[in-house]
Amino acid sequence: MDIADDCIKELRAWFRRKEEAGASRQFDAFESLEGGAPVLQNLDGNRKNPTIIFKEDTRLELGHPSVGSCSAALATHDASLVEDGLITIVGPDVGETEQKVLPFAQIAVVGCEGTIEDTCAAMDRALHAGAQTDGYMLRSVPDLIWARVSKEAAESGFSLRGLGLRLIASLRDECEGIVKCEMFFVTSSREDVSELRAIVDPTRVRLRKLRTFGRKDDGTYECDTSLDCNECPEKPVCDTIRDVITIRKGDRIITIGGDDDDGAS
Repeated sequence: MDIADDCIKELRAWFRRKEEAGASRQFDAFESLEGGAPVLQNLDGNRKNPTIIFKEDTRLELGHPSVGSCSAALATHDASLVEDGLITIVGPDVGETEQKVLPFAQIAVVGCEGTIEDTCAAMDRALHAGAQTDGYMLRSVPDLIWARVSKEAAESGFSLRGLGLRLIASLRDECEGIVKCEMFFVTSSREDVSELRAIVDPTRVRLRKLRTFGRKDDGTYECDTSLDCNECPEKPVCDTIRDVITIRKGDRIITIGGDDDDGAS
């Protein structure tokens, strides 16, 4: 089991409930859009062309702090947890609402062959770069997503479905070792977005902690803090990730109780 697997399973259960309630739509990234639009491999090569969108030129704000947002990039080695090329939308798309502000969740899930922490970090970069285009602007907010869609882009047919296509293509192009890729978007309500944040936040905390460890050649992770485990304020986080990784502190393996592993050298 990988560090994000339980989170991904809980997310799938949440979206399955929405599907059963008739509140979600799914699209296949490998099929053409209506009107014969290009499939994944033929997306516009000029997609990375960001522009500043001023308030007066904005048609819709997604994830404004007043209504809530959630952003997550999750990776697993268990490819069965990922529906390749699937784009799921819960709530109205850009052209389906008269609202000026909507809550927003964007979650990317991939099956990968590389290390989980390196893949998730690469995903963060690819998702940010891949989203940039004329008429769609991301504002930088840690762990959140706040975007503007211009009036011109909305009138020209900008959609979350099209954004999902572009982001899947960016992840496949920019992240080494990805074998499957899936995107989720939610604009339905602040409550829905808050529920998703509650699901992904613990995993994001564990991933951030994992990135502070050095990875040794034998696949173990090394904690180099001078604090004793039982005195360290981050011990609860470490305790939740030791079932999927092995952490060394000096020449000993740290177990959940904070004692040396009997097999440590």
